[in-house]
Amino acid sequence: MQEEIFGPLLPIVTVSGLKEAISFINAREKPLALYVFSQDKQLIKRVISETSSGGLLANDCLVHFSVSALPFGGVGNSGMGSYHGKHSFDQLSHLRGCLIKSLGMEGVNNMRYPPHTVKKLGWARFFLLKQVDFGRLGRLAAFALLAVLAAVVIQRYFQ
Repeated sequence: MQEEIFGPLLPIVTVSGLKEAISFINAREKPLALYVFSQDKQLIKRVISETSSGGLLANDCLVHFSVSALPFGGVGNSGMGSYHGKHSFDQLSHLRGCLIKSLGMEGVNNMRYPPHTVKKLGWARFFLLKQVDFGRLGRLAAFALLAVLAAVVIQRYFQ
């Protein structure tokens, strides 16, 4: 059991309890898959939270590979990333975030551009550094959203 086993062999290691089993798993290379058999849901949750593996299956074998919505892959020397169905495409693709906006209301962004006055910096700090409590400001935010929506409708349909 010094290398990964890809074949029809199932090594069985006897341990005295859950703590020793978790220590055994964590002391070696992270497994490609980890199989747990127990009716105790708390025991399964503990194995999930205290170990690391490419995948984990409780009370069954190999069926996780047949579910194309689940990623399949290891961690560490057992393979990096997630493969299977869409996950293969995502893993081997460069996913890029894109933001495309209209220049129609660029005046709203005035605080972003020089000259940077004390007032503009104050607003920038407010939006960037503070976490706004929308529970307290909910009505104001809803009103502002309606005002922006009205401005967009007016600009689009009355030009």
